[in-house]
Amino acid sequence: MTQAAIYQIADENKMRIHQVVNSIFNSCTYVLTRGHETWLVDCGDVDRILPHIEGTLRGVLLTHSHFDHIYGLNHLLTLFPGIAIVTNESGREGLLSDKLNFSRYHEEPFILDSPRNVMVVDNGAIIPLFKDIEATAVYTPGHCPSCVTWIVEDAIFTGDSYIPGVKTVASLPHSDKALAAQSEELIKRLAEQRRIFSGHAPQSRTIIL
Repeated sequence: MTQAAIYQIADENKMRIHQVVNSIFNSCTYVLTRGHETWLVDCGDVDRILPHIEGTLRGVLLTHSHFDHIYGLNHLLTLFPGIAIVTNESGREGLLSDKLNFSRYHEEPFILDSPRNVMVVDNGAIIPLFKDIEATAVYTPGHCPSCVTWIVEDAIFTGDSYIPGVKTVASLPHSDKALAAQSEELIKRLAEQRRIFSGHAPQSRTIIL
């Protein structure tokens, strides 16, 4: 059964955030909607995500390219072939390598079918999402080189670079414990006065703010 947490500001014209918990490792996909437009943060089970998409899907912001955060992308692209997949250069490499994204070691190896949809951004890049709402990319490597934390208004999407109450995993190939610690401290500073939306959540979690 799909579990979703919906964070909604009282004014229906504001951005809504749906937290969808996926079937693999309880990774999270966030569905950001405003009016008749939608953006995603990461992409897992498309069947769980689709009911929350409103109007036009513009693109996907990736927090990193480990397979449990990207495995739905090929399915999504068959439904929405024009969307942008936004990541850094290491993220692009991970999307195109089942070894780098670790899917080779699981049941269904994943390689992105459409590299032309990938939009590579630099640290500090600003992506227009909706009218008067932008996403800022902050590189937060350590868990892996492709980690990007996204700041959107008073929300911060941290992926696996920072999960409150959970030690950041920095023992994987291409991880860096020193960088992970630095990124975690940076995120904690950036998260002051912001709501944290991390890369994993319990399956049973349902929250309404």
